[in-house]
Amino acid sequence: AGGQGGSVQGGDGEATDISEVESSFTNISVTSGGGRSEPPQRMKVLVYGATGYSGELVANHAARAGFLLQVAGRSEEKLKRLASRLPGRVGYKSFDLDDARALDAAVGSVDAVVHCAGPFHNTYKPMLEACLRQSKHYVDLTGEIQVIEAISKYDGEAKEKGVMLLPAAGFDVVPSDTLAYLVSEKFKREFPAHFPSHLRVAFHFNTQGALISRGTAATMRRGKRGILLERENGEVVEKVAKPKPLRERQRCSFGLGKELTVKQANMADVSSAFYSTGIPNIICQMSDVASMSQLKHVLTPFSEGVSSRDKSGKVAKEQPIGPDASENEEGKCFLHATVSSSGASTRQVSGSLECPAPYKVTHMAILHILREVEKNNFRAGFCTPTTAYGSGFLEACGMKKTS
Repeated sequence: AGGQGGSVQGGDGEATDISEVESSFTNISVTSGGGRSEPPQRMKVLVYGATGYSGELVANHAARAGFLLQVAGRSEEKLKRLASRLPGRVGYKSFDLDDARALDAAVGSVDAVVHCAGPFHNTYKPMLEACLRQSKHYVDLTGEIQVIEAISKYDGEAKEKGVMLLPAAGFDVVPSDTLAYLVSEKFKREFPAHFPSHLRVAFHFNTQGALISRGTAATMRRGKRGILLERENGEVVEKVAKPKPLRERQRCSFGLGKELTVKQANMADVSSAFYSTGIPNIICQMSDVASMSQLKHVLTPFSEGVSSRDKSGKVAKEQPIGPDASENEEGKCFLHATVSSSGASTRQVSGSLECPAPYKVTHMAILHILREVEKNNFRAGFCTPTTAYGSGFLEACGMKKTS
């Protein structure tokens, strides 16, 4: 459904015109009995792509946290139903991203945008450029290397506008970015005379943690087959995947006390970790166990049988949209990172983290970012999670150092 619509759902389920709520968003303060003004009301946030799996999680937790929320996307009917389910008075607006007038109006009415509509290589540009036109903060959930690279080119314009551009603010890449940052900083402290030239980041998930949403599976199916991306001498390069015999595979313990075989994987840290650490050579890996589990979900999401497909190869819409609440509570992710120098006198520092399930990390990370921005704590320009907030996500997202 295209076009433009807007309304607000209150606790009674009745729709309220969005303009009434927008007019109440500005210049409000409360005076206490002592004549002292209280802080203005909460920050205004637009979640676009709010009816997708990740978008709805983000919207639900943002509403519960008390932000003045508007949910947006293309389907007015879905947005209306979502707004009626969320706590508080939640506005909704339906419009396409190619409708520049509606996009500017929606972005201009809030303080920050959380962009959740993928695949992000198709959607980031109109939303990001609208945020720049309207001088609003832009946060997204991309895990696409090329998208992060493209957004980095807007750094100068964002600094001029005084706004933050923070892509990859969900599971991709918050925990791994945090670990890469911590390990690289420790390397610099321990070996100040050595240059940290190489970074390796490895991922492992338990069964529930490996579950992915329908949208993520669709993005993964569109990726190039047999091509691996890595950072080499500061540049993102493509390499043809060359399978290795099991006995030649690298192994990683992930702080679990046992070693697992790993293989190279196209994770977003190939882009983001370069900006977070300055390390010019980066590869990402995933345990064979987790890789096979995720591949199963890409081919037949959340189904032991054969999924039905249309002629384009798309998985039927009946497939579950993503992990359920119990799976998100039981899911775990385990990360390991190694920073090393090259040359005759190589030095190396490694570390591991244990994290909640990816989608739980995503909404926790977004809430942390929104709370910091609300306190006027942000860095103008293009940012990664750790160039914006350092190791703050460690506690905010329930991560634990395991080694």
